[in-house]
Amino acid sequence: MKKVESFKGIGISRRSFLNSSATLSVAAIPGINLAAPFIGERKKPVVLSQKDIYKTHIRLMGSLKPSTIYSWFSGHLWGIVPDEAPKPLTTLQGLAKSIWQKEGDNYTKESFDIGFFGNLETGEVLSEWKNPYTNKIVEPFHFMYGGGSKTTYTPEGTLSRNEVKPYQHDWIQSGEQVWLDEYGSTSFKNPLNPEEWPVSSAGEQMHFGSSTTFVASAGQLFNPELDSCDQTFFWTAINSWEPWLRMGQKPGFVMWRATGRKIFNTNEIPESIKNYIAKVQPNYFTDEKPWSKRKSTYASYKKLRKGQL
Repeated sequence: MKKVESFKGIGISRRSFLNSSATLSVAAIPGINLAAPFIGERKKPVVLSQKDIYKTHIRLMGSLKPSTIYSWFSGHLWGIVPDEAPKPLTTLQGLAKSIWQKEGDNYTKESFDIGFFGNLETGEVLSEWKNPYTNKIVEPFHFMYGGGSKTTYTPEGTLSRNEVKPYQHDWIQSGEQVWLDEYGSTSFKNPLNPEEWPVSSAGEQMHFGSSTTFVASAGQLFNPELDSCDQTFFWTAINSWEPWLRMGQKPGFVMWRATGRKIFNTNEIPESIKNYIAKVQPNYFTDEKPWSKRKSTYASYKKLRKGQL
C-alpha cells in the first residue's frame, strides 16, 4: 500500500493523474468568485459553493452520469543522473479507461491504464532497448495497472481509508480558459528487495511525485446543463528507476512527461495504441472491466521477470 507523505489536491495515480503557476484568479475555498467565468455570452460571476466545487470537479475529471471515459496521452520517459544533462530515453503512449458510477450522493471511479514505451525516432513499440547509462540491451516492461479498487468522491471530499479529505482546488483562469493543478508525492516499500533483485531494484524505498494540470473552457466547465466537459491535461511524474532499466541503486531517477485529453468517442483514439492494446489486452474495449484483480507495475514485474533479478 502506498503511503502518502505529502499531498495537495485530489487523489492521484501515476498518471493523474497523480499539480504552480502565476495566477490571474484563484478560488481555493467555497463562496469565492472565480474571476467572472461565464457561460456562453453571459459574462456573470460564478460563485462556487461546496456543491459547485464537487460537481465541477466531477464534470472536469469524469461525468455526472454513469459513463466510461477514456483519456489518451503521449510523451517521453526521461533519465536524470547527477552531473549530466537530462536526456529523453523513450517515447511513451497510453490510454486510461475510467468507469464512473453514481452511488447515492457519491461518485466512484475505477481506472484501467495501459500503454507502451516507444522508439525515440519512430514511436514504434520497443521490444528491446539499449540503456545509454549502462550500454546494455534490456527488454522494456510496458505498463498496465489499475482495476480492483475504486476512488470515491463525496460532496465533502475524497474518501480514503474511512477519512474524507476536503477538496482543495487551485482554479486558475485566463480569459475563457480555466485550469486546475493537482500534485502529490509518496514513498513506499519497494516490492523488489534489493538483496534479491540487485539490478532491477532501485532500493528498499521507492519515491514518486506527480503533477497534473487539467485545462478546460469556462463555458463548458461551469455549464450546469453538461454532465461532462472536454479536457486536456499535462502530466509530469518523477520516480525512482523503473525496474526494467536495470539501473540497480545507481544515483538518479526517471521523469515521465506527457500530454493527453479526455475522449468520449473511441474513434478518436489513435490507431497506434489501439493496435498495441489488441495484441496485449484484446478485451479492453469490449468488456467494461478488462481485468478483475488490481494490477501494479512492480508486482507484475516481480511475477513475470523472475529470471531477471
